[in-house]
Amino acid sequence: MSSNSRPHTTNPFWEREGESVSDEQAQRQTHREMDAERGLHLLKVELENMPDNMKTSFAHAQHVAPDLVCDRHLSRFLYAEEYNVKVSCELLESNMLWTRPLSSSICASTNTQPPKNQLAARRLVTYWEHRKKVFGEDYLLPLTLSGAMKNHVQTLYDGYLNLLPQKDNFGRAIIFCNPINLLPAAFDNQVRIWWYLVHVAMEDDVALRNGFIIISNARNTSLSNFDAKSVSAICTSGDRLFPIRWRHTHCCHTNPIFPLVAAMVKSVLSKEQRKTFVLHNGNTEEVLESFREEGIPKECLPTDIGGSIIVSPEIFVQKRLAIEGHFKSEESDMKSAVSAAFQVPGKKMAFAQVKTAKKKAHSTATKQSVQPGRPGDPRMNAAVQAKLEDPDLPLLEALALGGFVFEDLNKPGVKSSEVRDKDGVTVYQRRNQLLRRLRKERKRAQL
Repeated sequence: MSSNSRPHTTNPFWEREGESVSDEQAQRQTHREMDAERGLHLLKVELENMPDNMKTSFAHAQHVAPDLVCDRHLSRFLYAEEYNVKVSCELLESNMLWTRPLSSSICASTNTQPPKNQLAARRLVTYWEHRKKVFGEDYLLPLTLSGAMKNHVQTLYDGYLNLLPQKDNFGRAIIFCNPINLLPAAFDNQVRIWWYLVHVAMEDDVALRNGFIIISNARNTSLSNFDAKSVSAICTSGDRLFPIRWRHTHCCHTNPIFPLVAAMVKSVLSKEQRKTFVLHNGNTEEVLESFREEGIPKECLPTDIGGSIIVSPEIFVQKRLAIEGHFKSEESDMKSAVSAAFQVPGKKMAFAQVKTAKKKAHSTATKQSVQPGRPGDPRMNAAVQAKLEDPDLPLLEALALGGFVFEDLNKPGVKSSEVRDKDGVTVYQRRNQLLRRLRKERKRAQL
């Protein structure tokens, strides 16, 4: 299931690594850019001529939330299809083709291969139909943490799906999947998280051109960490709905359960996704070298698999709230309350207790007053737990995993002794607090 093909470098649709750009290719690219405005006009004509019953969700969005279907939104789908809006009359007039969103459905019903480039109009209306299915009544809200995601922010903290801050050597966004963090109570919400992360990735113009890749860490996973429904929803949407291309899937540190789920995963992957599925096995150094050969150096990989990036959902949410301009203090309070309910030093909460803990989260937030850095602080509890589970983990990384944010760390001109967290506590004080807690935990373990 591996592929030796390399991703596209500059323009993801026609130029490949190591290939010189011919005059003909350059001319085609120039014409494509010049025809962007004309292509947008043609796309609008195709949408206008499409029967209403085939574009219900899209048409409703046009009427109720026109800002969401602006020219920029339409242009993204045009780019994804190389500005291709010219199609055969047979395709346009076929109700069956329009009402079946996936290429595999078309193939099965017509015994023919679908066009190489999916039509921008068809991809667009299918996208809106699926968006409505995923978000329900909230599908007409912006895909932000205070919009369509307002009731699902807590699932981001689980750390099952994560958008890494670095792109790979080919300018592709990286979505990191850590199945060990998948909670049964959050199966359905993970599809919404998937949609949100893909849309965040699309905000980067470089990633929008070059696409994204998935890296899945299968280390220490079991069948309980695999949900066929969410995996199917993710796989069938990633390459067929969004105006950004899913380039490669990388799975590392597979274990004996992988063959049990591989057949199911393969069945929902498109032909292109199966061709670009790459396995990385061996010890940590061998896996890192394997990733490096695929254009994904250590600096682009999370620490969970030997890389350099500390994956912190807390920091990601804080940054997104700031970027989206809707920071809410109560959101932070809710997160702390849930963390407090979940964190028990030296012990992980059973899955059966998760639902009860979440129900108590809101009342806990209003009743508890936790002093930052003290034993009752869920961030410090999480940092202690992380360090106990991985004794080689640097103290600063443990603090970051716990949720402490030191914005000025490594900032030019700022001394380490002057760096403080959001509560005004210096990084040295936090390290000392963590060391004291660790000594107490170790003494307790020896009793």
